[in-house]
Amino acid sequence: MKLAIIGSGSTRLPLMLASVAEATRTCPLSEVALFDVRPERTAALLPVAMALAAECGTLPPVRVASTADEALDGIAAAIFTIRPGFEETRARDERACLDAGVLGQETTGPAGLAFATRSIPAVVAYCRIAEARSPGFLPVIFTNPAGMVSQALADEGFQRAVGICDSATVAAKAVARRAGVDFDDVEFQVHGLNHLSWTRGVSIHGRDLLADALHDVPLLQELVPWWVPQTAAMGRIPNEYLYYWYRAADAVAALKAERHTRGEAIVGTNRSMLDDVGRSSAGGRVAEGLVRYATYLSGRNASYMDYAREGHLRGAAPDAMTTADALAFLRTQTGGYAEVAMELLAGRTGARPRRMALNVPNRGALPGLADDDVVEVDCAVDAAGVRPNPRGALPAEDLDLITRVKAYERLGVRAIRERRRDLLVEALVAHPLVDTRETATRLAGVLGIVV
Repeated sequence: MKLAIIGSGSTRLPLMLASVAEATRTCPLSEVALFDVRPERTAALLPVAMALAAECGTLPPVRVASTADEALDGIAAAIFTIRPGFEETRARDERACLDAGVLGQETTGPAGLAFATRSIPAVVAYCRIAEARSPGFLPVIFTNPAGMVSQALADEGFQRAVGICDSATVAAKAVARRAGVDFDDVEFQVHGLNHLSWTRGVSIHGRDLLADALHDVPLLQELVPWWVPQTAAMGRIPNEYLYYWYRAADAVAALKAERHTRGEAIVGTNRSMLDDVGRSSAGGRVAEGLVRYATYLSGRNASYMDYAREGHLRGAAPDAMTTADALAFLRTQTGGYAEVAMELLAGRTGARPRRMALNVPNRGALPGLADDDVVEVDCAVDAAGVRPNPRGALPAEDLDLITRVKAYERLGVRAIRERRRDLLVEALVAHPLVDTRETATRLAGVLGIVV
């Protein structure tokens, strides 16, 4: 089977190809086609990606396509990891939100709507090309905001589209690890939306693993350092992004106190990393490029959401690395989004049926939501398809927040589909983190919204 990666200039390319190489044991691929509107970024990262993949498994032939049509021809699946507007537009949107006194976060906050106005039309266009050239292909959505992009594709008739996010199973994996059991053997329950979900069950052979874990303070400090006592009382573990909802005022204050927004910081570090790795790749110094890439990734991971952690839990700056250090570190990083994508493909081929938390149409799984609402929920994945597992009644406070955010998402998707700025304002008004219509109208004027 052929796989296309659209957005191969993403800084995650080395991890993606490493995960592809690891997955070939259960998910054989005949070819991987790469395409990016910034081919120079793919060229910079590909030698490092190939070297890392060689350490992880057997990589199928990799082809760099010159056009999207070429990449999407004759494929079984496509992974979309694009960023229209690039990091610079993200930085501008995050700063505009903070200047307006609301959350500056690229997916959870109102900046996510601006991002969606750029990413949804682009992914829909790519999917139309793919469907014409590869009928029945599987769209795998990395592109943020993944929930809204998946909703837009479902509304456009791409019912097979699946949104993926590694944060949905972080808690369940940690609980399994605490119990000393293989995550593949556990059953878990996740309910919510992308970047707005809760883990409310983890068990193995009928034995509850979550109940004890909820009283393990070190574990909760690792997962939700901003919500430890409340998590035990809730009886479920919130996704890390719920920090922005449960502690909204604190989040805005913390982000304002940072010298740079996340987007502003990434603009500089990505440019520097790509320049350095690109020079190493062009000069044939792949080992040097591996060290530079690993150092970058280590620093980026260490600073991720560090404003939501107590001082003693903040990430440490990376130490100097040797080539062996870099490879060892990168081998530990090959999970995440890339692993989720390959697990999904392995499950869909029937080679390895899976239980996964994915973003798919609800189809009755979560009571209180429409069947065609895209939700984040644990699913059964096999050769027959992706089926969300039905859940009982949701906690009232979860359902209330989910339905309010879903109303915002549906309005936003409709506004983008109909190219209506007035509906974009209404979507911002519906966003629970936007305080007034005046603020919504102001944001619609200063965010990088494209209609």
